[in-house]
Amino acid sequence: MFEDANKSKEPVIVMSNNKPQGAIIGLDLLEKMQLEELLNQALIESGQGKTRVIRTKRDLDKDLEDLKKYVLSKD
Repeated sequence: MFEDANKSKEPVIVMSNNKPQGAIIGLDLLEKMQLEELLNQALIESGQGKTRVIRTKRDLDKDLEDLKKYVLSKD
């Protein structure tokens, strides 16, 4: 069943007494689902203004320094 799930890129439905009981999915499909969820969450946070655009290395360095200070203040 694992081989079928990996080859087909589709879930394999597990039945018991002609009723679906679960599904087996391949790792490629699992990774795709996880990436889609991550992208959806990023889009939601972007829409809520929780993200910043980094255009230059200087902006990146500043954000990393701020993050470092934040992390160290939690200790």
